[in-house]
Amino acid sequence: MAPVFALCLLLSESRGALAAAAAGWAAGCLLLRGRERLRYALQSGVAAGAGALLAAQLAAAQLAPPALPGLLSLAAVLAAAIALSGLAARAATPGRARGQRAGHRRAVPRHRRLRRHAAAALLGAAALAAGAVLAAAGGLPWRLTRAATLFARGELYADALRMLREAPWFGQGGDVWRTMFRSIQSRPYVGSEVHSGYLDFALDLGIVGLAVMLCWLGVIADTVYRSNRRLLPALCVLLLHSAIDFDMSYGFFWLLILWLEAWRANSSSERPSRDPKLFRSNRPGLVLVPSLVRSHAAQASLRAVMMAFLALVLLAGGISGLRQAESLRMQRLAASASEAARPAEAVRLLERAVALAPARPQARLVLAAALPPAEAAEVLRRGMAYERGHPGLELALGLALAKQGDPAALAHLRRAAELDRYSRAVQTAALRGISLLVDRLDEDGRTEQSRQAAAEGLKAYRSYVLLAERAREGRDDRDFRLTREAVSLAILLEARGGVPSSYFPEPAESLSDRF
Repeated sequence: MAPVFALCLLLSESRGALAAAAAGWAAGCLLLRGRERLRYALQSGVAAGAGALLAAQLAAAQLAPPALPGLLSLAAVLAAAIALSGLAARAATPGRARGQRAGHRRAVPRHRRLRRHAAAALLGAAALAAGAVLAAAGGLPWRLTRAATLFARGELYADALRMLREAPWFGQGGDVWRTMFRSIQSRPYVGSEVHSGYLDFALDLGIVGLAVMLCWLGVIADTVYRSNRRLLPALCVLLLHSAIDFDMSYGFFWLLILWLEAWRANSSSERPSRDPKLFRSNRPGLVLVPSLVRSHAAQASLRAVMMAFLALVLLAGGISGLRQAESLRMQRLAASASEAARPAEAVRLLERAVALAPARPQARLVLAAALPPAEAAEVLRRGMAYERGHPGLELALGLALAKQGDPAALAHLRRAAELDRYSRAVQTAALRGISLLVDRLDEDGRTEQSRQAAAEGLKAYRSYVLLAERAREGRDDRDFRLTREAVSLAILLEARGGVPSSYFPEPAESLSDRF
């Protein structure tokens, strides 16, 4: 399977994954000695060469080769890799050991062993070189050395560190980057994940939480190093790649960490350590009891308390997950009822969805859209107690207040535009809401407040123009542009509040109607 894994690694075109895999390979090489290291290196060269050969063929066919020729090529390359791997293993095995396994002690002559070693090394090197040449012909090295994604990652990390400085010690709560990155991003990139598990932990739980997590991982790494070092390369790959990607966002990553620790704890090669440690980790189990507790009865009681606490945490998480799932089901039923022209039933189902999971902003937004403005504003205000920095809630609340002619809508609409500054849909919707507020104030005869609202709308438009000009200067993953509707709304606001002509610097060909 090693050639298949090498193929997947190359097709991912991930420099971070390649670097982590190289570090894990180097760790494995350092842990081995003598002929085991030689066999490891030769077989790795065969696997890498076969993977590069297959990757070059797939890249040339744009990942869609003809079925039968593709399968035949895969089978041929894998067969050749298996044969070369066997030859490498045979070359790295002492002749005396092979003779003993065959039932006799006659050693293979030295000159024959040297020829086999040279042949295996040449074949492995040839396979690796052929794969590298074909991969280069397919443009794989160029795609692996592109600097655009590297620069984008640097901007993302810089924004994340700036956010970390706002609450360095204890963080800002779970999933803060996904919620807040649009309000602090310096460029219009798409990155709902911070692409660093450790940095994401620091944003959520602060330096204190990150230190606790690192101590736990350090205890696992220490026990693996002392007890079963052959597991260390796999652990290195997991921990190193998490530094430059969001592996830790998936539960499977933590299951792999726990599985490696359980494998180590149950390994037959494990030896109880005589060194004093803080935790008794030389026995199977995921709950570690401090070794300072000497009494067996006290250890049993402490273990029971820790297991009970863990059970309560899992129970609370399970109940919360069930409520979230039921809330989603209610929301889907409400969508079906709305399509069937049963608005009263849809509202009732949405209210149940919000009651089951009050922190879910999506359910509140759908419910608010089905209610009158005054009731919608109340639902959205309650939702902002859970999500103060959600641009959708701010925008919806601003629109609901604008429909009522409430000047407080201005603050929420401007806040929504700040929270998702590189979204042309949000920027245009905020201007639309301000224009609606101006109309309502004019209808109510509040001329002075209408003029002030128009002036605030022009300020929002000016900010939008400056952001659009800045987005032109570099990479723009979100296709952020000034829309024609925004220009039309600004012209209407100009008639109410007055504005110099420099507020409209965009040429017509750069405007966009797309959302």
